[in-house]
Amino acid sequence: MPPTPKKSEVPTSAVLAFYNAVPSVFWSVLHLVPLSLFCYQYLPRLWLYGSIGVSLLMYAIPKAWFRRWQLSARPVAYQRLGIAIVGHLTQHGSVVHGLIRRHYPQYRRARSRQSVAGLLGNTYHMERFHVAALVFFLLCSISAATQGRWGWAVGLAVLNITYNLYPIWLQQYLRLRLTSINRPGS
Repeated sequence: MPPTPKKSEVPTSAVLAFYNAVPSVFWSVLHLVPLSLFCYQYLPRLWLYGSIGVSLLMYAIPKAWFRRWQLSARPVAYQRLGIAIVGHLTQHGSVVHGLIRRHYPQYRRARSRQSVAGLLGNTYHMERFHVAALVFFLLCSISAATQGRWGWAVGLAVLNITYNLYPIWLQQYLRLRLTSINRPGS
């Protein structure tokens, strides 16, 4: 009789992608469906294309500029805003991490200084995405306000805060935490 295959101690990249896709898809659908409805029904095409263009310019922002608009150099400021709670409910958050660890107890996302450096780089990528999206949501909110559609303007502004501003702050908070972990001697 062949030996029973041993369960892997670490999840495959496909398993990790699945677990992390669930909150990402959930939050994206929750926020992007109303935005898409507004854009389809009320946003003039020229405004749409201009907003997309301006938003994509945010990807050209140098990494050095990110420190200039960082909310705080201390994690406690982010904790007071509830950023740690937001971190529980996102991709790579503690809820997802706990579910993965239930099946793969040996799993660690940050296994070495090199993996911490990779995670640090990913925070800049994620912040860039959310800055671009923040600008797009903001321009859509402005368009709604100029049309007198105040419900849409306020609704899109609230969605912008929850889908973009808080995730931007989350990336800044994660960088502060990862930087303290990655210091020599820590």
